[in-house]
Amino acid sequence: MKYFSVDYRSPPSGLGQIVTPESDDMILISYPGCGIPDDPNYSHTIHIDHPEVRESEWIGPAVPFLHQLLKSFGIEEVYDSEEGFNHPDKCDDRHHFKLDDWINILKSYG
Repeated sequence: MKYFSVDYRSPPSGLGQIVTPESDDMILISYPGCGIPDDPNYSHTIHIDHPEVRESEWIGPAVPFLHQLLKSFGIEEVYDSEEGFNHPDKCDDRHHFKLDDWINILKSYG
């Protein structure tokens, strides 16, 4: 099953990757200040370039778009190691969240 994996590397290549376990292809999702528009290390890059995202340097203003984008790829789970520690009650023991729960956590940051 495909899932979205949040990238916490320093510096991150982007917000995260859409991972298909049966394939080597990964799709990077990035935004201004967090990744580049066409990263050659990935089979495809989706760069969310929105004026409010550029201004805030955070994906927050585009969370509704991100939600719809991930749903359009059939994503139902998100692996987020950091939020797994912050919200252990909302994920499984491997830090996998249901997509809607993870989106609600992002929205809670404003």
